[in-house]
Amino acid sequence: MRARMDDVVAEQAPRTDAVKVSVVVPCFNSVATLHEAVRSVQQQTLRDFEIVLVDDGSTDATRALIARIAGAHPRVRIEPILQANAGTAAARNAGIARARGRYVLPLDADDLIAPTMLERCATLLDSDPEIDIVYCDREDFGDISAIRSAGSFAVERLKFFNQLGYCSLYRRSLWQAIGGYRTNVSGFDDWDFWIAAAVRERKAAHIPEPLFKHRRHAQSQLWRLMPAFERLHAQIILNNRAAYSEDEVAMAERYLQNGESAAMLRSAQFVFRMHYFQDYEARQMERTCG
Repeated sequence: MRARMDDVVAEQAPRTDAVKVSVVVPCFNSVATLHEAVRSVQQQTLRDFEIVLVDDGSTDATRALIARIAGAHPRVRIEPILQANAGTAAARNAGIARARGRYVLPLDADDLIAPTMLERCATLLDSDPEIDIVYCDREDFGDISAIRSAGSFAVERLKFFNQLGYCSLYRRSLWQAIGGYRTNVSGFDDWDFWIAAAVRERKAAHIPEPLFKHRRHAQSQLWRLMPAFERLHAQIILNNRAAYSEDEVAMAERYLQNGESAAMLRSAQFVFRMHYFQDYEARQMERTCG
């Protein structure tokens, strides 16, 4: 389906201060990694970008670091935003609301992007107005080193397992059409966002190269989210009812109302753990047996 005409008009409306890409970085106690993440953006071959740094109520020196980064790079527009802690989804929304870019790239403060990522992804969006999202493969580094291939952007697959990395370039008009990231699934808000886009029959293009660099470490937010996986998945179903059957919606409602066990939610959690945490579990087994 072609991008809606009002989306295209909004993107092409003249703005004297506009840039092509806004890289939006939520930060929470990110002193150890933020500078490296920002440097990976500053090294991009595409130069028409800004960086929006959103401090989400950090309790360490992250706010001071953001101020130093913004002051140290006058040739790169760096927009600092400070807010009380509200979670990743709210921080992304706050950053995008302030952003000036026609295209948006979410980037976590502990991850990196390859030098050509913005250029490669933006070129595809520039070349085809029917494409709303460009995503790529992922390179894990840190505790785990591996290359992960992204899956297909198809609602019948996304509804059960997130096939895309959160760090994908998309049109700002898509964020506006969906209404932003939903804060009732913060942490899994990117998965929810992709399903919402797929339900709207938006089109995505895949670059089969690991341009996104994902840091694997034991303090990852995903570790903390695992006990809430089934609840978050059930809420994603209710957020995107059009993607699911009546029985699946009813199952999600029962789970959220009274905690009734659901095979679908348990299976989805198992698949997620196998894809994301199997390397950690294999390493732990090696230590135990070795």
